[in-house]
Amino acid sequence: MKLNKQSGLPEPTGLYDPSYEKDACGVGFIVNIEGIASHQVILDAKKMLTRMAHRGACGCDDNTGDGAGVMTTMPDSLFRSELLESGVQLPASGEYAVAVIFMPRENPRQAQIEFEKMALSYNLKVVYWRTVPVDSQSIGEVAREHEPLIKQAFVIDQNSGSHSRHRLNFHQRIFIVRKRTTHIYNQNCINGYICSFSTSTLVYKGLVTPEQLWDYFLDFKAPSYQVYLALVHSRFSTNTFPSWERAHPYRYVAHNGEINTLRGNVNYMNAREGIMTSKEFGDELNNLFPVVEQNLSDSGCLDNVVEFLVECGERSLPEAMLTMVPEAWQGDELMSDLKKAYYKWNSCTMEPWDGPALLTFTDGRYIGAILDRNGLRPSRYYVLKSKHLVMASEVGVIDVDDSEVVQKGRLKPGRMLLADVLKKQITSDIEIKNEVTMLRPVQNWVRKLTTIKDLHEIYRSQNPNFEEIMSTSMVARSNLPGQKEYVLVEEDRRLPLFGYNVEVLSLLLLPMIKNSKESLGSMGNDAPLACLSQYNPLIYDYFKQLFAQVTNPPIDPIREKIIMSLACPIGPESNILEPSAEQCERLFVEQPILSLEDLFVLKNIQYRNFKAFTINIVFDVKDYIPNEDFISKALNTICKEAVDAANKGYTYLILSDRMAGRNYLPISPLLAVGAVHHYLIEKKLRKKVALLVETGEAREIHHLCLLLGFGADAICPFLVFETIRNLNSQSLLNTEFDNERIFANYTTATKYGIAKVMAKMGISTLQSYKGAQIFEAVGIHGQVISRCFKGTSSRIGGVDFRLLSTEAYNRYLLAYGPRDGGDDRLAVNPGTYHWRNSGERHINDPGTIASLQQAAQKNSHHAYKQFSQLHTEANRNCTIRGQFQVDYAKAVAVALDEVEPAAEIVKRFATGAMSFGSISIETHQTLARAMNKIKGKSNTGEGGENTERLLDEDGADGSISTRSAIKQVASGRFGVSSVYLSHADDIQIKMAQGAKPGEGGELPGYKVTQDIANCRNSIPGVGLISPPPHHDIYSIEDLAELIYDLKCANPKARISVKLVSEVGVGVVASGVVKAKAEHLTISGHDGGTGASSWTGIKSAGLPWELGLAETHQTLVLNDLRSRVVIQADGQLRTGLDIAMAAMLGADEFGFATAPLITLGCIMMRKCHLNTCPVGIATQDPVLREKFVGKPEHLGVRKFSELVGRVDFLKPKHNDANYKEASLNYDAILLNASSLRPSASIRGGTVKQNFELEKRLEEKVMADCMDVIEARAKSISLQYTISNVERAFGASLSNLISLRYKDKGLQDNSIHLKLKGSAGQSFGAFLAKGITMELAGDANDYVGKGLSGGKIVIYPPVQSEFKSVDAIIVGNVVLYGAIRGTLYIRGQAAERFCVRNSGAVAVSEGCGDHGCEYMTGGVAVILGLTGRNFAAGMSGGIAYIYDPTGVFPPKCNKESVSLYKVVEDQDLVYLKSILGQFCEATGSLVAKGILDNWPLSTASFIKVFPNEYKKVLESGKKESVAVEPVAEKKKAIVDIEDSAGKADKLKGFYKYERNMDQYRKVDERLADWKEIHNHQGVRKHLKTQAARCMDCGIPFCQSKDGCPLGNIIPKWNDLVYNNNWKEALYQLLQTNNFPEFTGRVCPAPCEGACVLGINAKPVTIKNIECAIIDHAFEQGWMKPEFPKHRTGKRIAVIGSGPAGLAAAHQLNRVGHLVTVFERNNAIGGLLRYGIPSMKLSKDVVQRRVDLMTQEGIEFRPNVEVGKDVDSAHLLQQYDAVLVSTGATWPRDLNIPGRHLNGIYFAMSFLQSWQEQQGAKNKNLDELKLLAKGKRVLVIGGGDTGVDCIGTSLRQGAKDIITFEILPKPPSARAGDNPWPTWPKVFKLDYGHEETMHLFNKDPRVYQISSKEFIDDGNGNVAGVRTVQIEWKKDESGRWQMAEVAGSETVFECDLVLLAMGFLGPEETVIKQLDLKKDPRSNISTPESKYSTSVAKVYAAGDCRRGQSLVVWAIHEGRQAARQIDQDLMGYSSLAGPAGVLQTQKSIQF
Repeated sequence: MKLNKQSGLPEPTGLYDPSYEKDACGVGFIVNIEGIASHQVILDAKKMLTRMAHRGACGCDDNTGDGAGVMTTMPDSLFRSELLESGVQLPASGEYAVAVIFMPRENPRQAQIEFEKMALSYNLKVVYWRTVPVDSQSIGEVAREHEPLIKQAFVIDQNSGSHSRHRLNFHQRIFIVRKRTTHIYNQNCINGYICSFSTSTLVYKGLVTPEQLWDYFLDFKAPSYQVYLALVHSRFSTNTFPSWERAHPYRYVAHNGEINTLRGNVNYMNAREGIMTSKEFGDELNNLFPVVEQNLSDSGCLDNVVEFLVECGERSLPEAMLTMVPEAWQGDELMSDLKKAYYKWNSCTMEPWDGPALLTFTDGRYIGAILDRNGLRPSRYYVLKSKHLVMASEVGVIDVDDSEVVQKGRLKPGRMLLADVLKKQITSDIEIKNEVTMLRPVQNWVRKLTTIKDLHEIYRSQNPNFEEIMSTSMVARSNLPGQKEYVLVEEDRRLPLFGYNVEVLSLLLLPMIKNSKESLGSMGNDAPLACLSQYNPLIYDYFKQLFAQVTNPPIDPIREKIIMSLACPIGPESNILEPSAEQCERLFVEQPILSLEDLFVLKNIQYRNFKAFTINIVFDVKDYIPNEDFISKALNTICKEAVDAANKGYTYLILSDRMAGRNYLPISPLLAVGAVHHYLIEKKLRKKVALLVETGEAREIHHLCLLLGFGADAICPFLVFETIRNLNSQSLLNTEFDNERIFANYTTATKYGIAKVMAKMGISTLQSYKGAQIFEAVGIHGQVISRCFKGTSSRIGGVDFRLLSTEAYNRYLLAYGPRDGGDDRLAVNPGTYHWRNSGERHINDPGTIASLQQAAQKNSHHAYKQFSQLHTEANRNCTIRGQFQVDYAKAVAVALDEVEPAAEIVKRFATGAMSFGSISIETHQTLARAMNKIKGKSNTGEGGENTERLLDEDGADGSISTRSAIKQVASGRFGVSSVYLSHADDIQIKMAQGAKPGEGGELPGYKVTQDIANCRNSIPGVGLISPPPHHDIYSIEDLAELIYDLKCANPKARISVKLVSEVGVGVVASGVVKAKAEHLTISGHDGGTGASSWTGIKSAGLPWELGLAETHQTLVLNDLRSRVVIQADGQLRTGLDIAMAAMLGADEFGFATAPLITLGCIMMRKCHLNTCPVGIATQDPVLREKFVGKPEHLGVRKFSELVGRVDFLKPKHNDANYKEASLNYDAILLNASSLRPSASIRGGTVKQNFELEKRLEEKVMADCMDVIEARAKSISLQYTISNVERAFGASLSNLISLRYKDKGLQDNSIHLKLKGSAGQSFGAFLAKGITMELAGDANDYVGKGLSGGKIVIYPPVQSEFKSVDAIIVGNVVLYGAIRGTLYIRGQAAERFCVRNSGAVAVSEGCGDHGCEYMTGGVAVILGLTGRNFAAGMSGGIAYIYDPTGVFPPKCNKESVSLYKVVEDQDLVYLKSILGQFCEATGSLVAKGILDNWPLSTASFIKVFPNEYKKVLESGKKESVAVEPVAEKKKAIVDIEDSAGKADKLKGFYKYERNMDQYRKVDERLADWKEIHNHQGVRKHLKTQAARCMDCGIPFCQSKDGCPLGNIIPKWNDLVYNNNWKEALYQLLQTNNFPEFTGRVCPAPCEGACVLGINAKPVTIKNIECAIIDHAFEQGWMKPEFPKHRTGKRIAVIGSGPAGLAAAHQLNRVGHLVTVFERNNAIGGLLRYGIPSMKLSKDVVQRRVDLMTQEGIEFRPNVEVGKDVDSAHLLQQYDAVLVSTGATWPRDLNIPGRHLNGIYFAMSFLQSWQEQQGAKNKNLDELKLLAKGKRVLVIGGGDTGVDCIGTSLRQGAKDIITFEILPKPPSARAGDNPWPTWPKVFKLDYGHEETMHLFNKDPRVYQISSKEFIDDGNGNVAGVRTVQIEWKKDESGRWQMAEVAGSETVFECDLVLLAMGFLGPEETVIKQLDLKKDPRSNISTPESKYSTSVAKVYAAGDCRRGQSLVVWAIHEGRQAARQIDQDLMGYSSLAGPAGVLQTQKSIQF
């Protein structure tokens, strides 16, 4: 393993990248405030660091730490005496400097020489090189292998005696020498590192443990090592690599935390070099660049900048820290104006270095600490009488006599603690900031800031004709020539040009405008990655947002919004090194979205330095060369223009794609911004300008975040505003919004959305987020990355500029194809979010879902095989693993009997973490039983598990346990009690969720039923919030603590951590394993969820293939793989999925979506609406069927041998996807064992050592066994405790919980009296019956998960400080407490009672975010609180003692209200609890309140959650009816009555299907009018439309549904909203003739409707018909003429539905179409084959007339092949389409067939239609007349029914029909699963009419005709029949057999043969010599319509065989598209399902 010499880390290898390494730590310092040096300081520092050893870590070598170090002041006496012995006399202290340098042991000389040369060049002299004495044997083997030589250079100033005196002082030259020497080392690859170089401080650090540090550095043993301060640090790194340099402290700073915005901070620091000058340093300043050096961690970079600001920037060390880590000032209403002004000015000089951080710092004079703005690191301090200040991450780190403590405190969020040794004082945060803020007149300076509002007012004042200017500008109109008011959205070609589609508008934009919020989705992301999509995704789709997990926490942007800010100064910066008013000459924006008006003013204003320049980011279409890169050419021009503009003094550069259109191709603003941003940084010009974006492309939150993240300062998404305005003008918003409201709502939604994306990475300010590049690219070539997104990870190659150019041009073609017309009005909708037929592929489509359900529920191997094939194909289209194949050539097969059986393999299976609450209890229990049955594991999810299930075991009767083996612990801590944890096999810590990583969740109150509330220890009807995981998982060491806590709570359980795949997850996983996790889950981005924003679902997280491979590789590289078992989770379905996951490194496998589907889930994507129509609960999933792979083929006997065998995988390149070839899988398929061959890769073979046996608690448990085992009733014990005793009480509680369950012990059965400083998680999960009384103090997480126990903490009696002013316990007290009591005499720090759900707590004060997310219990606070109290509090009550009246402004009142405490119930309770508290703790505060009772009650405030109050007031304390109450259905008189009343959300179960589709029988039998009840249907349309759920996967469009792919949910929704015209538009996108299909189609769409599973389906057909009829009535159906005629002539033979559809489509694109019809009227089947009472011929003629007006020529009475020669047509026309139908009827050749009265059904129907259409009707001449006859119809189907209906109306005497098949069942049979066409018994209109007239069903089933009987005159008189039965033969095929003795004769006078058709007639086929297929249809290639003869095409039944009208229309449409494309080279006609595609996407 080769390490980088500078960083000490490996080079990037495979998927491992060292730039993602993280670290965290324990920090602390001790200082004598008066500057008195002593050796005791070193001894105390040693103890401090050693007692925080648990906050560090060890790697693969248990004796090698991650790093530890100490910074001290100069031990002058030690050095002076030692150097004197060597003959060197040091000058006075402070007049010499010491450099501590790491050098290579093998060749240190070069490093020494370079240092000396540089020193001499600045008149500095090295007088002595001291080798630091060390004990190398005291450190670990790995550390020793890489141990540097450590030398100290003693340097003096030669200025005084030099002839060439240097103008800079000694300190400045020391800094320059340090800086320049480091540059030399980096440039020349010299392995040297300067730890420190100072006159006052010294750093000792290395790759050692905290204990080893003091033995390794022998100097510390010398009593003469006397110092007055020591700053210590213990490192916890995510790697095990031997990096000595990365140990802390650095030169000024030691850091516990992470800088999340590092890349942007570093980029901007580099950019500032172009504007920085220094009067002090002059030209020397350039020698100091770059400010931020190479190969540094985030802490190292931060230290560089602190050092630079202090040395060059006119800032003291405290002010430099405030500059970089400002507190949250923007939303602080309590902050002074002066301080706000200071921070506002400060924001104009530098963006915050944002992230969770406790920064300690010193320069020898100052020593202090500063905490991040959200307080996400612990920091506790003591002030001692001995004038010492002790600060550390924990209390108890040094031994202090209690009487010596003057003050106990903690750092508050954003606050600073400082000791000034020169002034000999501790300076408070208030004093520090008062002093700093008054240094400069910042309040005057910030008045120079300009706001957008200011600009508007100034521009208005400069332009008296302002209104006129605005009315004629682009602001007032959409940018389309010739348009005055608004543009029809469907005609705005900019929309497809910029990638808009219907989903973008309806799913994303409209909810943002209407609701001011992002829209929600559910069930995860199963669409292809952008790099696999063939639907021209935008560049944004290739990026995934990064998110915080483990190493730093995400933030809740809603509940903790006080620390969030989008406000930014933008525009040119001034010199940061010289504070001045010029730094405020900028534009200050509150949020980054600019309105059209804002941008107009910015472009045109003339004011101060506001000088805007617009750069058009477009490319001239004329210069486009197919398949070549035009983007990089355009970027060259754009970047040059940007540099020229910056050099010319322009300060606001506007990158605009507004010119894009027919003549110009847009360049994506993301590419332009990224390229310009980096180019300007490179040219040192970036800080001279603002980059603004004017774009039609960006609109979604993800787009905006990317633009900001890659350098944009503000964005005007002009097309969003113009499109919404146009929609509004078209009345498509269903509400009237003016432009201001549109802008306001959009910006409100974007502000929240952007904040949420920032927050998931733990970033709180947009100023820091901008340019920080918090993204990974998936599938972008390095060429693009290096140009536009420098430094961004892109690990699998992908699209380059050429392919991106192709995709951009494809979008251009969709918008401005070579020809106008056709479907170019369509906004393409590929179905990216919801599956759409013929659109974007999805892993979950109707075929895979239906086949998987059938396989599982019917145990069908055939269905499973079909599912496996479909899923493999879906993977091929969507996933990375789909691009791999198993390389069997590398394997040697073994015998099957040697292979591990499947029963063993399935033990590796687990179901995903789905909580009861997100899925039903039936589903939850079913999954648990299934997994327990196969010895796998189910997961509780975060919703807990009720006691009955916790204790459920397999029964002796064979019943299977419903207990879930895996108990999840998530941020909500729902139901996480000692009992819950004690009954777990695995305990899983949920760090992130695949579908929404970095986010929390919320279960609304209406979903919290009594059962759910019981399970989650909450209140029915009260909502529950799952916060983002940050409360006890601040960092890696906090996760280590949680792992330890849970191990203590159940020592037998395996502790698991769930991570989500992202770049760097392997690095995080290494840290997690070092934190002693025993199991890891790597979840993919495509996991399901109940609800999340679409931004989270689509744009965060990565495929598990990347995360899993990276994790496996990185763990092997760190030699940690053997310590942990890895599970892969995400859309796993088949054996192949599992085998591939194993080969990539997985030991176990998680399933979530697939088991739900087997139980009935049909991916409605409605989980977030609580409207799942199927309930998801019935069958057990047959998960054993999942593993059908064949390990014997790979030569592996045990499944474990397959793990990590990537050599069995190889790429399988996809020729069908032109982009796939650009991907490179080498990094994924790198064999991890090659990285570290000696490392074991067998997961879990090395056990993690928690060292539990060393705990004090082991003794306590032994001492308490008599009580636990009921040999004694109670016991009282005393112990001394220290901070190393963590999770004290958890294991004792485990023993009690296992024995006594929830009941616990009697109160006070075990009473533990303790003294000292307790470690973290004191009293965690403490069980009922245990009381712990602590005299002392405690650290973070006291009472975590309190489970009935009692904790009392108070200061020792000898303490002299006031407890009310002292911090006694740390952060996050009572997190997730369930029940019990906590009394604290003193204050708690931040997040007191967070997520408390039942405990009673009393304290004398608390910090910020108190009672956050609280859902139950009581909190009494007898002192001050911090800010943001009660944020997200939904239950429980808090009482605040507030005699000074300062509390109300600190309370977050969004979910609570404040009341005086006046109710008797409150007063009695409060007095009682105060009495108990006073008695237990001796609280003087409580005593004073009680002594002054009841007067003191006036100072109490009751904090009462609003939702909880409503529940209590409703009298439903025990039970709340939260289930929806079925509403009484009432008849609707007409459509107006139902307007606005129908419930769309719940309509599917509130409204029944309207069954009145036909007119009454007696009424319709009396005429030949249409049978359809059009008027009756219309009365119910709104409620019927409300029944449609807009399914996530609309099965109505599937292969079993509508062949046309009608967008049924869309037009149903529009009908529901009374938007008929838009509904028409949506309908006509896919169906040319809905008036035909709406009348005659049997509606397969309804057969596949989701509601059909357990209810009546939606009335799709009726609504379709109503839309088109209404359109004709309203006059909307007008002739549409093609814009241009092509001159191409096309002949269509046949005017049936296929021919008409083709003719209509071809005419639309400008071809000249002639339709030939052999009958005397146009319509074919529609005219003659369907009776008029089913389809009025007026309706047919209405359409024919319209088509005639549009220019189509119809030629009836011309039979091609007879009247016109087919070959002649071929010569006359450019193309000929044969659409003659299948008109060759099937005959019944039995004896007597020759008799008169036997006719084909179609002849009967046609003759009657001809007769009806004749002008002179003479029925007596009609031979085929049923009047007075006994009619027999042989054959069923629609034609048979039509014969019945026609015969009845003609006056038939009797009717019977024969059907050869059995009578269908009333419900679906087992072999007829949904969503296939339901073969069930139906009563069609003809049957109903027969029953009405003859009182019988005319159908006779299972009958076979044997002979027609002659009446003696050659006429048919009857038919001899025999009954038949159907039986399966040995092969499983159905065979027909006659039933003996069943012969029967049926009398009849007229026989109609309705047995279908055999194929097309052959006249045309023979004349054109067309090739036929085996079924005698015209043969064409698959999915094509071209025949064997050039220019001849076929469509409809003559090509596909007898079928439905809807299929014929589909055939005609697609044949027309191929003809058009073949003739013109490009077609603008839509493909299947109305999806408009480019040539690149689909080829015929």
